[in-house]
Amino acid sequence: MEELKIVKMYNEGGYTLRHLADIFNTNHHMIKRILVRNNIEITRRNTLKEFSEEHKQKISESSKGRKGYWQGKTMSEETTRKNMIAHMKFDIKLKDIIKYKDFDKLKFLTRGISRNVQHFNADDYLNYIERFYSDEQFNKIYRLWLIKDKNKWYMPSLDHKQSKSNGGNWGLDNLQFLTWFENRAKAEMNQEEWKQFKINTNTKSDLFI
Repeated sequence: MEELKIVKMYNEGGYTLRHLADIFNTNHHMIKRILVRNNIEITRRNTLKEFSEEHKQKISESSKGRKGYWQGKTMSEETTRKNMIAHMKFDIKLKDIIKYKDFDKLKFLTRGISRNVQHFNADDYLNYIERFYSDEQFNKIYRLWLIKDKNKWYMPSLDHKQSKSNGGNWGLDNLQFLTWFENRAKAEMNQEEWKQFKINTNTKSDLFI
């Protein structure tokens, strides 16, 4: 049985989760669940030395003809939402975000803070989603970006009205979405300076909100 083989290889063979995932054509999350189900403590990091060519060849031979676990399968939206929550590492439940029906938009907003997640806790995240999911300015840019075939210049980009370098913070009142192009053009200007600049230069373009 492959499950027992996975357990034995992890315990005795020096394999990491990702090594085993490669061998059994699945992903390391699935390997981890199998080990946890068999009461195996996950202790091995995924940074072991590079496999030798001989070892790689053995992996290749053992994988021939094996059908990948996810081949022909798709994850349910519920599972995808749970995975998104797990990756953000917030202590929230599926019920907290199930009301946001447009999952693509929810994912986009979540990615908008993923690199700065250290500035948010669970409540901050939920307040952020609540604030921008129906926000007129965000949705205007988001729809335009989709119409423009996701051209990067039109992509919604999270902006600090008062830049961090000038004392701005991560409070919701200091956040807004601009197009990627406008956000770059705004640079370190605060909101009033930027508004005045657009008036003075008579800026008219759908890249500018």
